[in-house]
Amino acid sequence: MNEHSYPTDQTIKIPGVTKPIPIGSITHCKGDGNYTRVYLQGLQKPIIATQTLKLFESQLPNFLRVSKSTLINHQYIESVDRQPGGILELYMTNASSVAVSRRRKQDIWNKLNQLTQFSANNTN
Repeated sequence: MNEHSYPTDQTIKIPGVTKPIPIGSITHCKGDGNYTRVYLQGLQKPIIATQTLKLFESQLPNFLRVSKSTLINHQYIESVDRQPGGILELYMTNASSVAVSRRRKQDIWNKLNQLTQFSANNTN
């Protein structure tokens, strides 16, 4: 999904972090109340930011809000699985998986199809 990559000079300033972070290196963000865990490519531990996920969502408009607590960078989606019962599961390049909330699954599916066409084996 890297055909829609971010310019290398596009960065975001995170409170408590001295250098701006390249947007393209953010794989996903997880909200936890008034804090957000920002996961970066190649790092095991996330950066804990004193900002809400909603604020990150407004600063990262091309990221996908897949649930109440998760915002993902579509560049790091490796595959998509539509499971029985209507569950939509996104598999990330860092070997993690993210379940899309029931309320958001159709919108996310439509956005992903606009970004790229998934192969037939991912559309059970």
